[in-house]
Amino acid sequence: MERQELFTFLMRLRDVPAPSSDAPQQAVAMLRIPLDTDPGAFVADIPDVHLSADLGRVGTGSERMVLLGGYRTALKTFGATLPPGALHIAEEHGSAFHSPLQRHITEFLAPTLDAMTFRNPRIPVHSCMERKTLTTGEEIRDLFRRNPTDPVSVPHMIGGLEDAGTQLGLVLGPAAFGTFQNADFPVVHVESPDHVFEAMTAVYDFGIDLPPVEPVAPSSEAVAG
Repeated sequence: MERQELFTFLMRLRDVPAPSSDAPQQAVAMLRIPLDTDPGAFVADIPDVHLSADLGRVGTGSERMVLLGGYRTALKTFGATLPPGALHIAEEHGSAFHSPLQRHITEFLAPTLDAMTFRNPRIPVHSCMERKTLTTGEEIRDLFRRNPTDPVSVPHMIGGLEDAGTQLGLVLGPAAFGTFQNADFPVVHVESPDHVFEAMTAVYDFGIDLPPVEPVAPSSEAVAG
């Protein structure tokens, strides 16, 4: 996509109207479940509680960590059916991200996404929603469209990268870095400019041959700023 369109999209994100003051309060929660349990099926029949993210294997490897999104009262009701302390409801998060409760975001951004030009990626993009390689611009548009309302999966994303023979992963920005350490390839966390040197050192240490940079034709569009 063009840089101008990307920044327009990011600015539109800031304009998404907040839920009305009388709307039920939302929240997210963390829960460990058995590794062989289907994360989506685990809460499929729980009213107003949705799977937001599957973070994958944790601890000794017999459990997986999932994030749930929903109305705070519904999460508390669900938590009361579990062993004490099993469900940790975050006090600081007031949005049930990656869940159907964010459909208003999808609807608000729809005109902006429809007007954007998504080109086929030069580098394969591996989906965080299913174990799939995205190779067309329309698949990228669909990923943007589904992101607010559909659950994401770290195992799906890592699995796709492993299928592609990835040699080194870079996690950019703040993240629960531990969830990426189950990958078959080394992963470096780049959370600040100071970490860029560590990332470049890792490329050298692991003997990774970087492909030549292909020249890109300059864009006719400019960004004011």
